[in-house]
Amino acid sequence: MYRYALAIAVAAIAACSKPSPDAPPPTAPPAADVILHGGPILTMEGDEPTYVEAIAIDEGRIAFAGSLEDAMQLQGNATEVRDLDGRTLMPGFIDGHAHVIQFGSQAIGANLLAPPDGEVNTIDDIVARLKEFADGPDVSRTGWVFGTGYDDSLLGRHPTRHDLDRVSTELPVIVVHISGHFSVMNSAGLATFGIDADTENPEGGIIRREDDGRTPNGVLEELASIPYVMKILNPPAREDKDYFLQRGLELAKSYGYTTAAEGRMLGTANADLMNAAERGLLDIDVIGWQDYTGMDQLEQHYGESYENHYRLGGLKVTLDGSPQGRTAWRTRPYLLPPDGQGEDYAGYPAIPDTEQVRDYLETAYANDWPVKVHANGDAAIDQMLTALRPIVGGYPERSSETILVHGQFLRQDQIPVLKELDVFPSMFPMHTFYWGDWYDTIVGPDLAVQISPMRSLLDSGLHVTSHTDAPVALPNLLQVAWATVNRVSRSGKVMGEGERVSAYEAMKMVTLWGAEEFGEADEKGSITVGKVADLVVLSDDPVAVDPMTINRIQVLETIKDGMTVWTAN
Repeated sequence: MYRYALAIAVAAIAACSKPSPDAPPPTAPPAADVILHGGPILTMEGDEPTYVEAIAIDEGRIAFAGSLEDAMQLQGNATEVRDLDGRTLMPGFIDGHAHVIQFGSQAIGANLLAPPDGEVNTIDDIVARLKEFADGPDVSRTGWVFGTGYDDSLLGRHPTRHDLDRVSTELPVIVVHISGHFSVMNSAGLATFGIDADTENPEGGIIRREDDGRTPNGVLEELASIPYVMKILNPPAREDKDYFLQRGLELAKSYGYTTAAEGRMLGTANADLMNAAERGLLDIDVIGWQDYTGMDQLEQHYGESYENHYRLGGLKVTLDGSPQGRTAWRTRPYLLPPDGQGEDYAGYPAIPDTEQVRDYLETAYANDWPVKVHANGDAAIDQMLTALRPIVGGYPERSSETILVHGQFLRQDQIPVLKELDVFPSMFPMHTFYWGDWYDTIVGPDLAVQISPMRSLLDSGLHVTSHTDAPVALPNLLQVAWATVNRVSRSGKVMGEGERVSAYEAMKMVTLWGAEEFGEADEKGSITVGKVADLVVLSDDPVAVDPMTINRIQVLETIKDGMTVWTAN
C-alpha cells in the first residue's frame, strides 16, 4: 500500500553522562519554521485523548511535539512563534468519501438543502432559489440553471418537469437530489438529451413516467441520471472548470479538509484533475477513485504518491443506489415503495451479474489497486462479499485494500465477514440525523435504529471512518462527528443508543483512521514527529465540549504542509 518515506528531522538531546573533554561541542538543533502553542493540541495518537503543549513545524513536517520548554529550543531568528490564544489545534480533516469535483456545483448553484444547511421547505422554495440563480452571472458557465440538495423525503415528493418549467421554458433546468442518485430536468432539459416517450430505461436506472406510462415526468434515477449530471455540472471550457474547482476547494478548506476524495470519477474527471494539479491549482491533497467504466485510466495513471497534490488512488465499483431514495438493494421489501412500484419492491442492483462484479474486483487485486465498493443495501453488501471471498483466498497477501462505502443497511451477521475478508468500512452515520425519521417510515423503526452500526463495527475490532459524501448535505465533518456521537434524528429521536461512539472515536474517524483508509497513516492523520503538518485550528475542543455542541464548533484555520491555506474572515 501507499507509504511515503518519512523525513524525520528532530533534535533529541539527552545528557545521560558527562561528555569527554576532547569531544566536540554539541551541535545546536536546527531551527523550526513555526512553533505553535497556547491552546489544546490534540494529537489523535493513542486510545485516549492525548495533548501536547507545543509543536514545531520544519519544512512542512512535524519536527517536534511535546513541552513548550523543549519546543522553544528549536526557535531561531526566523522562527514564527504563534500563540493559539486558547483555540484547539488538531490534525487536518480527511473525508473518507466525498465528491470534491462536485463541491464547486454545491458552492455555485442554487442551495436546495433543507434547514439547517439551507432554507428549502417546499417545491415553491425550489422554484424561487432557481429563479435567483437564473438571474445571476454563473448560469452562463454551464448553460443550465441548476441547484443541488433537494430532499423528497421532506418535501413530500420529487419535483417534476412541470415544476421546473415554472423556472424557465427556454433554458434547460436541472436539480440534483440530496443523495446524488436522482435528478429532475425541465422539459427543455429533457429535450436537450433527447429523452422522450420512446427512450428506454438504461440498465441500472429508471426514467420515471407520467400517468400514460410513457411520457417522462422529469425524474431520473441512478444511471438514468448520474451520467447526465456529471456532464452538465462539469463545464467544457477550461476557465469554467477551473472556476468550479477553485470554488469547491475553498469550500472544502473552510471545513478543515487537508485531504479530499473524488469518490467516483467518470469521463474526463481524472484528466481534468491531473491537468489542474500540473498547473498548481490544488493546495490540499485530492485522491481520485476511478469508476470501473474507465479502468484504462488506472492502467495508465494509478499512483501511490501525490504529484502536485493529486493521485489516482484506486477503483470504484457501485453496486446499488440510495437508501433514502429507496434505490438501495435490500433483501426485504421497503414498507413504502416509490411511486409505480409494487409491495415486493426492494431496490435493485446496479450490476445484476455478480460474476461481472467479481471480475472487476479480481482486476483490482491483480493490479494491486485499492477498490471502493458502494453498497448501501444488505443485498448489495451480500453481493460484494460473495464476489470478494474467492478473490481474497487467491491473494493471501491481500495485495489490494477493499473499502465498503456507505453500508447503511449492513446486517450484524455481515460484520464478522467484513473483518474476515479485511474490508475497511467507510460509513455514513450522518443519516441518523438527516433521514432517521424517514427510515422509520420506509424500513420500520426496528431497522431504522440499526443504520450505520458504528459501535458494532468498532467492537468487532475494525477501524472505521465516517464521511459526508458531499455534495450530499455540506462537506462538514464536524456535523458528521456530531451525528456519529449523538445519533439524534431531526425529530429528536435517538437512532440506536447502543451504536453511539465517543467524541474521540468520532474524530479519529475523520483524521487518523481516514488516513489509514487511504493507506496514508504513516504520513497523515495525527500530530506525530515526521508526519506532514496537515492541521486545523478550531474554536473549541471537539472531545471536551458537550457532545450536543460539536456541530457548533467553527473551523478558524486550515494548514496544509505547514502553510496556511484558509482562514475564517
